[in-house]
Amino acid sequence: MLVSLTRVGATKQGIEKAFTVLGADPATMARAFESVSLDVRGTPLGVVPVSGSPGLFTLRVPPVWLGTRRGRDEVFSGLAAALAELCRVTARTGGVLVPPGVAVGDHRAVFGGDVHMIEVLSPVEQEVLCNLLRGWVPALIAVAGHGLTSVGRSPDRTGSRWLATSNSHLATRFLASTTPEHLERVKAELRRRDGVARLDRMDVAPGVRADGTPVVLVRCLDAAATLAGTRAAALLLSALALHARRLVRDGRRTGHAPQRMLEENRARAIADGLRARFAVEDSRATGRRNRHRRAARDAVRDLLREVVVEFGNLETDVAEIAPLLMGVDLPGLGVRAEISERGLLARWAVSGEETLVSECRRALGDATPGGPLLAHLNAEVPGRTSVVLGSWRERIEGPAKPLRRSRQEAR
Repeated sequence: MLVSLTRVGATKQGIEKAFTVLGADPATMARAFESVSLDVRGTPLGVVPVSGSPGLFTLRVPPVWLGTRRGRDEVFSGLAAALAELCRVTARTGGVLVPPGVAVGDHRAVFGGDVHMIEVLSPVEQEVLCNLLRGWVPALIAVAGHGLTSVGRSPDRTGSRWLATSNSHLATRFLASTTPEHLERVKAELRRRDGVARLDRMDVAPGVRADGTPVVLVRCLDAAATLAGTRAAALLLSALALHARRLVRDGRRTGHAPQRMLEENRARAIADGLRARFAVEDSRATGRRNRHRRAARDAVRDLLREVVVEFGNLETDVAEIAPLLMGVDLPGLGVRAEISERGLLARWAVSGEETLVSECRRALGDATPGGPLLAHLNAEVPGRTSVVLGSWRERIEGPAKPLRRSRQEAR
């Protein structure tokens, strides 16, 4: 007899989508943006200048449901319309709207990142998700990082130029608890032991909304150059949040990976992106901790495999996560050029400034899953692109989907 049903469902997610305005006074642009009415599915959006980075703005999306394909289509179609309107407002004011990290004319590039805010059900879930994400931060930085893009300049090989120059980011520390009665003691211990005075400066940080809802902030992802890249990142974080929720339901926690190793891998990801090689501890063979190295691409692939069941539960079309998959799997099929957003930016830059600016605008207003990167690869290497998509489609649509789990209990 079925006496209870446990359902693990998606949660709300807020996004601060970063963009830059070059060639116009930041204060003038802030006033111009204030007069624009933007919304997604009836939810008002806000445009906010980023303190300390003149020309850098964020389009703030309050927490919305991204747990279904239809819901994501609606949200990102609304975001595409909003960004297209911001491009028009910028052009009327005499400026140029481009993704962070893109330099135009004599104007220097401004670097920034997209911030994702994930709602959780409890402080316990908050703790588990923070610690789960902590272990994957190097992989997240590697797959999302961007360098400087400028016409007439060689492609920047730095993994994340934004984090490499940032003085407001700290590596995430393991959090023993985030419950209100314990959090102050956790903060005091981190301040004493590691010199971390503010948790909100960490790559992954616990927080609380004005209405008291606990959240997890992810602030280590470079600003995506395309709306499709933002969608892929949001979907990956939704899958990780579902995975953390399942761990809590099953009474499990995440391991305490060595802080020094994570910081070393984080530094490698910032320096080299997907070309990095991460340190991995392996104690299976001898019982003693031995370190070896593995490619960052393999770490990202492990991350995607870790949550592949959750992708299925989120009704993921494999095209939605193509911006993550292509840079990881196409090199193994002999394709290495223009397989990521940064490669696409470099291609546009080769064609000149006018092409670079127009393509960037188009990419920020393109709500199609996979966006211009997938369209480009489908045109250039359709067979190998299909191999990658097909292999991940089989994983996502596999039979093991524990979204709905019934439990029989003896009376």
